[in-house]
Amino acid sequence: MPVTTKTLRTRRVRLLAVATAAALTAAALAGCAPSANAAGKVTITLSGPNQFTSDTKTFGPAWDQLVANFEKDNPNITLKTNVLPLSSWAATSAAQLTAGTAPELIFNQTTHTPDQVLSLDSYLQKKNPFSSTGTSWIDDFNGKYFGGPNGLGKNPAGNYESIPFNLVSVGIYYNKDILVKVGVDVSSLSTFDGFTKACGVLKKAGYAPLATDSGNLPVGWTVTALGSMLLNSELASLNQFGSDGTAGTSTPVTKKSVAHAYLTGELNLETDPGVAETLKVLKSFYDDCATPNWSGIQSQGAFTGGTDFPGGKAAMAWGTNFASTSLATANFKYGTLPFPEVSTSDSTVATGTPAQFGVNNGGTAYMIPAYIKGKQRDAAITLLEYMSSPKVQTWLDKTGGIPAITALKAPPGLDALNSGPWATLSLFGQNGGLFGAPAAIAAQNKYEGYLLGTTKLKDTLAQFQSNAVAWSKEQATQAKWTESWATK
Repeated sequence: MPVTTKTLRTRRVRLLAVATAAALTAAALAGCAPSANAAGKVTITLSGPNQFTSDTKTFGPAWDQLVANFEKDNPNITLKTNVLPLSSWAATSAAQLTAGTAPELIFNQTTHTPDQVLSLDSYLQKKNPFSSTGTSWIDDFNGKYFGGPNGLGKNPAGNYESIPFNLVSVGIYYNKDILVKVGVDVSSLSTFDGFTKACGVLKKAGYAPLATDSGNLPVGWTVTALGSMLLNSELASLNQFGSDGTAGTSTPVTKKSVAHAYLTGELNLETDPGVAETLKVLKSFYDDCATPNWSGIQSQGAFTGGTDFPGGKAAMAWGTNFASTSLATANFKYGTLPFPEVSTSDSTVATGTPAQFGVNNGGTAYMIPAYIKGKQRDAAITLLEYMSSPKVQTWLDKTGGIPAITALKAPPGLDALNSGPWATLSLFGQNGGLFGAPAAIAAQNKYEGYLLGTTKLKDTLAQFQSNAVAWSKEQATQAKWTESWATK
């Protein structure tokens, strides 16, 4: 279920595995070396986590049919799929990339540096052979989410390195039957106070209010929602660079703007009152609404909190638009809603604005390792072109995917995730906002100690500040920023 939420950087997952033992293990796991048979047929492999179901062997029937269609339309290419476990895909994929054993196509949230993957800029300036628009490939995309005048989707080095197969949004799914049974009106869930009061009612009735686990996704998505409401003044003040890296502004704020604020001392998490208040609201939300034993639940399946929501044990859960496919056989009715609005009576830094998350290109997106050459590279490019063309409408409809190109339509039924303020990107964005951490620890749940009460707020903020500075230096090095503040 990663969204890529890069974010989704909200809030997105990062882990770099470079130890020799890990590399050797990754090489053994790869099992997908580039190949071409004597007849000239090329075999390529796509490797990544299952964002749609908990199946560890396939991305689902809709994907299998899509692969069959692709191979029929491209008879000289065989496409294999390597499904990686949600709990270990990041370590495996990063180790493979570092060792040079990753296959032709890897999930774009794999920890990497820009030079490790192929720049797609020159390809995107050509026409997509599977499109009938007559324009360049990059112009086929919806510029609000990828490409466009602001160059959305570029990496810190200023290049396009992955192609979105779909767009993603997240939100809160709720079990209509449970809410009716315990007497909770869904309209009361639109405010923070109403939501947390409903959590108390659900707990007394024996249900987990909001299915939550120990992974990065539930806390990352909650922080993204809270940050969109409570940290606007901080974000507006540091918004100094556009998406192309030059002086200007961007929504969301760019990584360069955030890194600049830390490395120049303009922002310090230890002393910023808005940041402290955001973490306090986060803890109160977890105390009131999260599954009581959330820290012992492993991230798995389409929803946060493991199987509690699909199994009828939890009234609500975070999920992406893709998660709807796993409820096709559910024995209850469900709906979706955005995160509740934090009002001025809930927090001293609230402004009374609704929560924002935003539809973005952090859904299913793949990139090509830089060392992939020749026919394998050409075949991988062909798949990226195919996956961003009208050829994928049926796959999108069956998986809840929002199209990345303008020629296709979004599937119905998920309006709460795809409309209104919630569907609009905020300054905070989805890539961790102000709370970046160096790659070596990015996959860890850095909020856990504070939320469990084992780490004090003061110590948490100090660690966050240290992590953010280290993250900023990594970004400056990887993107090769040359300004004095970035090189000292």
